[in-house]
Amino acid sequence: MRSMCVVALAHQTHPDWPLILIGNRDEFHARPAAPLAEWDDGSGIVAGRDMQAGGTWLGAHRPSGRVVVVTNVRGAMPDPAKESRGALVSDLLRGEGRFADPAAEDLPRFNVFNLFAVEGGAARLLTNRPVPLVMPLDPGIHALANEPVDAPCPRAERLRLALEATVAAGSDPEGLLDTLMAEDDPALFLRGDVYGTRASTLVAVSASGDVRMIERRYEKGGRPIGTTALTFRIG
Repeated sequence: MRSMCVVALAHQTHPDWPLILIGNRDEFHARPAAPLAEWDDGSGIVAGRDMQAGGTWLGAHRPSGRVVVVTNVRGAMPDPAKESRGALVSDLLRGEGRFADPAAEDLPRFNVFNLFAVEGGAARLLTNRPVPLVMPLDPGIHALANEPVDAPCPRAERLRLALEATVAAGSDPEGLLDTLMAEDDPALFLRGDVYGTRASTLVAVSASGDVRMIERRYEKGGRPIGTTALTFRIG
């Protein structure tokens, strides 16, 4: 799973929404995926689903409020013998399974990735490029794309600044979905016919535990094909 390619996280900074996660998933248009929904397996996961490998790139866990997102990292050929990054996300969301609480030494088992995991008032960065790392994140605004975490990435910085402006204004984070597909900013939204942006997703969790998730989906050429908006309470 190639996974989402640019994402920004506001952790404990917005006056109304202590967690805001916003990002674009870029993928081959031919790869099948199910829209955002609560999974029917009793796991409590609310996410889109990669129908080829069975995992997800971004999701929330309704009972606990956990939120996890993964990106791939450019410059490395995928190894089919490695563990699924989508399974890593699913286990982290459920809080159970082989990869529910991975240590740094577990991370080389996966193809290269960057990942944000948020639970309660704590957030972590997990990555295995350039070195395996599990690191707590301070309150603030953080961004990832498909570059190693020690490399500058204009795409991630563009989204980080947009999220920073939303937080500074105390604005409704839903407007960030328009930023993600702005016609005048091709760095964030890829309009390819074979490979491109498949979905823009917002997760916003309020201080009282109300969750808003919105997914806008696109087909080749960046043409909209549907939107799902869900609201629920943690627990």
